[in-house]
Amino acid sequence: MSPNIILVDSVSILEQCLADVSSTSVAQLAIDLEGIDLCRHGKISILQIFADSSNTIWLIDITTLDSSAFDHMDEEGRCLRNVLQDSCAKKVFYDVRNDADALYNLYAIDVGNVYDLQLLEVAVRRASKHKVKYLSGLGKAIEASLCPPAHWKDIKQKGLELFQPERGGSYEVFEKRPLDPVILAYCAQDVALLFRLEEVLEARLGGASRVWKEKISRHSASRVAEAHSHEYAGKGQHRSIAPMF
Repeated sequence: MSPNIILVDSVSILEQCLADVSSTSVAQLAIDLEGIDLCRHGKISILQIFADSSNTIWLIDITTLDSSAFDHMDEEGRCLRNVLQDSCAKKVFYDVRNDADALYNLYAIDVGNVYDLQLLEVAVRRASKHKVKYLSGLGKAIEASLCPPAHWKDIKQKGLELFQPERGGSYEVFEKRPLDPVILAYCAQDVALLFRLEEVLEARLGGASRVWKEKISRHSASRVAEAHSHEYAGKGQHRSIAPMF
């Protein structure tokens, strides 16, 4: 069953989101961000979050809510800042680097217990005795491992046409309100597949999965720490090189 998609653009809806993603049954949270020049020098427009125990993808409107998206507390004392920084639930990202940079430097949020699927994808190739020089982007990883349906590819292409300048689009589309329905679908569809991608890739590690997962967790934390540093560069060809871990 396809997950529900809910735009969080008020504190009342935010409180529903907090109840869902803070449930004691949550072991993992799939997270992604969209924005303009997504790094410490840019702007976060939307934060997508999906709990493994839920059937709802929450698209949190940072443009509308700004810091209250992270700091508004419900009656139970829950806030999104604490959810993101908490070390209990695993936070599943695909390439956490610029997301961590933006969250930390724009909103002072240090995401805890990160598990970066981009590193998992590298581990799968290395475990298969392949020489790995370059990282794979999320779209390539999804197409290679999940064989997504035609409508996924259609939404992906339509979304790219709206925001990629080389396709005639503009990243400002993430700031326009109301949000284009194509952008809503685009934001939701990748985060919807992160748990399945994690499952498929980990299965390919076979008996070596425990050792690799420990390495991935450690290097995911290193990526977050690197993104916080003054020396971090969020653009450049160096970002495409697969790290050793």
